[in-house]
Amino acid sequence: MAMYYYRKAAAVFIIIMALMLPLFLEKEEETAVINLEQVIAASAHLSQIKAESSADPEVEEISLAEAENKIMEILRSESAELAAEKSYSSILIDQSIYQGGKNITRELAARIDENYR
Repeated sequence: MAMYYYRKAAAVFIIIMALMLPLFLEKEEETAVINLEQVIAASAHLSQIKAESSADPEVEEISLAEAENKIMEILRSESAELAAEKSYSSILIDQSIYQGGKNITRELAARIDENYR
């Protein structure tokens, strides 16, 4: 009869541990922050796009708006991939009101230069 109570206690213990285990294995996500001007200055590829842009639409170089769109498209795609790899909950670009988060400006600039050579 005593073995019956041990089996019940063991079953309850296993159920409790199975329910609590996900709480301990959950990976903490953090917010990342990017400074737009610094990432453009640190990345050779983005600096080249910015240098090729022209405010004068008659010049055959790409327009300023097209350059800005191209830079933001690259930043969005690369930061999304980086967020997935490093488990960032979100990546904020040039949010001066946000305090905290991990600054990944240099890491993102290096990644862009590596992928867009």
